[in-house]
Amino acid sequence: MTPEQRDIYSEQKRDFEKNSRAQEIKDALDQFKKDNPVEPSPISKEKASEIEQMLKEWKEKGSFDASYQTSAGQMAKEIKEKKERLKSMRSEEEVVLEKGEVSKALSNVASIATNVHQQLLPGIENFGRIATNFYDRLPKLTISTGNHKGTIAYVDWDESTTVNAAAAIAEGAAFPESTAKFKGYTATLKKIGDTLPVTEEFFEDEELAASELDMFLQTNVKSVIGNQVINGDGTGDTLTGLVTSVPAYAAAASGITNVNIYDLITKVKTAITKNRGNKYAPNFALMNADDIDKLVLAKDLNGQYLFPPNHPIYSMIIEDNNVAANTMVVGDLRYARCYEMNGIILSRGYVGSQFGEDKITLKARKRMLFLIRNVDKQGFRKVTSITTALTTLATAP
Repeated sequence: MTPEQRDIYSEQKRDFEKNSRAQEIKDALDQFKKDNPVEPSPISKEKASEIEQMLKEWKEKGSFDASYQTSAGQMAKEIKEKKERLKSMRSEEEVVLEKGEVSKALSNVASIATNVHQQLLPGIENFGRIATNFYDRLPKLTISTGNHKGTIAYVDWDESTTVNAAAAIAEGAAFPESTAKFKGYTATLKKIGDTLPVTEEFFEDEELAASELDMFLQTNVKSVIGNQVINGDGTGDTLTGLVTSVPAYAAAASGITNVNIYDLITKVKTAITKNRGNKYAPNFALMNADDIDKLVLAKDLNGQYLFPPNHPIYSMIIEDNNVAANTMVVGDLRYARCYEMNGIILSRGYVGSQFGEDKITLKARKRMLFLIRNVDKQGFRKVTSITTALTTLATAP
């Protein structure tokens, strides 16, 4: 054959083989669909593109190429091996194809309407409250149950009629006579309490929250105690607190330059110890946080703190925000005491028709009193207006 004839032959042969292999591939695909009937379902654009690329490669392999030749049997084998992959690709994602656009049914966190597997943090946090720092620092004496009618009785000096007449005596002269008078005093225990009605189902179905109720009631009671040991006026069923119990400080014109709260504390201490220093050593200054800040933040003309953190005045300060702003009490803490029945008592009971209604009432109660004996009241002073006292101390005598 001439070269021209060989070229014509080769071209005809390639066309023949191409058409034969295309028919064989079509027959294999038809057989695959017949053997694996699957209801058509929409597929994503990405999956459709992958299938089209796969079929394109197979068709290309079916064309005659000197560098790659395969038989129809081999092609059918490859299609069979990939049929499971083709099947899964046709059904693993549901989408809607319309006019060439892909609308995906996107799954995200919001797709979970109800999630029963949230991460639950342990415990329930308590409320923030005013810290009962003064009450916590007070000496406490326990009163036992007995026949005392809830009354504390004590004998004390009757200072208003007691006379100290001691003096120097000349030879042969008569000795002076002092007068000693005593008086009996009583103080009655006061009761502070709180209640909370709760259903039986709450205890059965909400154990975590129910376990916090007793602490909630105890804290409520302690908050009232913390306020009354400072501010109770002693009327009715209230405690007689610190402010009601102690005498007021009378500031005197002293001509103090650049006067500040530290100066005031020092002058109040002096008023206590000047005539009674053999017994009393004032060791606390009770103030509101606003007034403590005025002391802590005081600076000299160079911007240096007058009272840095290591200053000894801080060993005296008790911050308790039950104390009214712009007031102060200074004294010897050893002579202020709480007399208490032991602890805050918790109990449960039925009120009215609660038993038939499946309800129960929780109760917390505390019996106590705050006491500064009459003779020891001079170991304390209250400042009813810090600003007024500072103004007076700055005034020239």
